[in-house]
Amino acid sequence: MHPAVLNLVLTLGLMQVANFFKIDKEENVNMIRIAYGVMQAISFAALLVIWRKVVAINDRSPLVFVESKNPLDRTETETVRMTVRDYDVQKILETARSQAIAIAIMGFMHYKWGYIRPLFLQAVLGLKGMYQQNLVKVHLLGEPATGGLARPWKTASPFGETVKPTTEKALKAEQRKAAKKKGL
Repeated sequence: MHPAVLNLVLTLGLMQVANFFKIDKEENVNMIRIAYGVMQAISFAALLVIWRKVVAINDRSPLVFVESKNPLDRTETETVRMTVRDYDVQKILETARSQAIAIAIMGFMHYKWGYIRPLFLQAVLGLKGMYQQNLVKVHLLGEPATGGLARPWKTASPFGETVKPTTEKALKAEQRKAAKKKGL
């Protein structure tokens, strides 16, 4: 099943579960808050375990790729050279930062407007999302970093497409092609 369809079905199913158990009742609010807090704690603990593994492995294999300076404008690019360890640490920090922002937004929505259902959804869908992260797949689940898990990882675009950073091999081929055009 396509991941987007699976997410939609899971979300609609969870909303029906929420309606069945009447999670909006006052006696259920604290349980939902605890579930959300536990899920976030598990997520940050997983990131800490991954960080410790990355530092312990200390993979100094070179990684060269091209990424765009501006995510909205793919024409301005820069070549990035770093080690696999540095790349993984950078991805861990990006993930932690995005989780902290999501917690702040969710906390504001819950505090200001009293929304309970988003807390419930994130308590369940957060674990699913964590399981789908490349960092978790490679470092916790032990999947080999080949194929779709080969670094650099694809980044999700806000417009629906995934953008894979160009590797050094593709960059050299592009430079040769540009040199041939100049020679003509």
